[in-house]
Amino acid sequence: MTTAIIGSKGYVGARLSRYLKRLGHSVLEYSSGVTGGIDPGCGLFPQDFAFPSEVDTVYFLAQSPHYNAMPEQSAHLLSVNTIAAIQAAEAARRAEVGRFVYASTGNVYSPSFAPFKETDPVRRDNWYALSKVMAEDALALYRPHFAVSLVRFFGIYGPEQSGKLVPNLINSLISQRDIFIASAPGASAMDGGLRISLMFIDDAVKALQLLAEATVNFDVVNLAGDTNYSIADIVQTAGLALGLEPHLIPAPSPREGDLIADVTLMKTWFSDPLVKLKEGIDLTVAALPR
Repeated sequence: MTTAIIGSKGYVGARLSRYLKRLGHSVLEYSSGVTGGIDPGCGLFPQDFAFPSEVDTVYFLAQSPHYNAMPEQSAHLLSVNTIAAIQAAEAARRAEVGRFVYASTGNVYSPSFAPFKETDPVRRDNWYALSKVMAEDALALYRPHFAVSLVRFFGIYGPEQSGKLVPNLINSLISQRDIFIASAPGASAMDGGLRISLMFIDDAVKALQLLAEATVNFDVVNLAGDTNYSIADIVQTAGLALGLEPHLIPAPSPREGDLIADVTLMKTWFSDPLVKLKEGIDLTVAALPR
């Protein structure tokens, strides 16, 4: 099997590439700034971008690094997250690819404290969610040509990650900075803060590989852990691993919802026991520079 990974130098993409190679797959890697990949300046592929005819599956895992700089970098965000994904899908159609997997996000869902199902309403009131929803809608139009799976990631974490929720919390803990806990509206005391369905990177990579080989196509699917954890759970677990006491203080405003995934659909093709928080945090902390 020949697989193309767009965003092959990213956190998920690099690990997926290594995993597929260990399984004996032929992997074509496309990365921002590398000839033939997405231009880091304009956020688009070259006009003549094409896949070789032997590609069976395409994973689109790239995303703009400027998602926190809105609206100044909104054009770049939409270029990478939306238009480049469409460029890749069109190249996949011309190459007669069988399956296209797009990395979306659980952040597309409208705020709620209930577990999100794939059929729940999505939001278009912030740039990041909008870029992903627009890509989802456009890629769905390619389903007459090949199978399209829109994968909504929740809380992927693990060793050597940077700039995301779990490593940011660990860095705050190590630096002994205050960690703010936003409770639910009306809570009488701190409730642990945001709850999220974390997923360890090894589980995410294995699930992505199995998704591409599933005999049934999943149009939209949540990719997440099967247990949800609060911010307090994460930092207290990391504190035990590091031998540090977290400084938890109430946030000035309540949170608008949680990021809990309903993983019923995922479990129909990926039923392995998932890495729980303590093991995942221990592995993440063990990989920190000494």
